[in-house]
Amino acid sequence: MQRVLPTLLVLWAAAMATSAHARGGPPPEVGRPQGDTLTIGLGVGVTTSYDGASDYRAIPGGTLRGTVSGHDFQLNGLQLFVDAIPNDPQGKIDIEFGPVAGVRFNRTGNVSDSRVAALGELDAAVELGARGSVGLRGVLNRTDKLALAVTGVGDIAGAHGSHVISPSVEYSTLAGRRTFLRMALTSEFVGKGYAAYYFGINAAGAAASGLSAYSPSSGLASIGGNVLATYSLSGRRTGWSLFGIASYKRLQQEIAASPIVIDTGSPHQLFASVGLGYTF
Repeated sequence: MQRVLPTLLVLWAAAMATSAHARGGPPPEVGRPQGDTLTIGLGVGVTTSYDGASDYRAIPGGTLRGTVSGHDFQLNGLQLFVDAIPNDPQGKIDIEFGPVAGVRFNRTGNVSDSRVAALGELDAAVELGARGSVGLRGVLNRTDKLALAVTGVGDIAGAHGSHVISPSVEYSTLAGRRTFLRMALTSEFVGKGYAAYYFGINAAGAAASGLSAYSPSSGLASIGGNVLATYSLSGRRTGWSLFGIASYKRLQQEIAASPIVIDTGSPHQLFASVGLGYTF
């Protein structure tokens, strides 16, 4: 089960890339409706084996996302987001808001480090919440957008039983008729239950693993960024596209100070992938 999470990070990368391709061909005509679309993508990536790990593995993946009646939906990692606000191609301000539902499988299966494995398998978390963003189009050119976004979710399955709030700053633009670029600065703030569940060590866990007991509290969990580039092979809104993405985040504060990170893993978390997508 643990392998599901990194695999669907590739799904997210493919989703973002092929979604970008929907805007990455020739610039759309002003006022022209985007219409319904469906994107399917396949890719391969490299990522850490669990949150805070220092070892990496190659993983395959795919994606599904699209637009129906002006409403976007997308799979971001293990989170499904549906935009309840219909698209307005003519608007200078772009507002998104809608529900988010997801599953977190961190350390629910085989763990490469024997000391972390000795802490025991964790339960899957089922997270519900919402995402909202406000974007400004035409900041530096007529095809770009600068947006502030926040995603907030809470676990309803009784795993970590807490919340994760993820603010981000995102900038996207066309770099020619076929190339689309997207850059983002990201962060995560987590509740005490989340911090303790994934990065804490109780007395029994310390005795079993040899790691020191540790009880982290809520706060800033990570700061990072990512860059996405897509290239349209068809030169149109639909058709084939190539994508590449690289992301980095550094675990912060009490999360980074956990023995799970400093004694067995690393606060530096990298992810990269390449793939091929098709938009109908």
